[in-house]
Amino acid sequence: KTMYKAFEAVAPLHENVTTEDVANAALFLCSDMSARTTGEVLYVDSGYNIMGVPDSIDG
Repeated sequence: KTMYKAFEAVAPLHENVTTEDVANAALFLCSDMSARTTGEVLYVDSGYNIMGVPDSIDG
């Protein structure tokens, strides 16, 4: 639980991704609503992708 809360605190959206979030993204990609979506990466990560990747992680 402690790590879960720690990740939630630093996520740009201040929420952790749930299995429902991932399922909703998959359903969108399988639906007609995404029919003209091409060449995209769909991040379901509470905004971590905008933070970049650190050179190292201390701790």
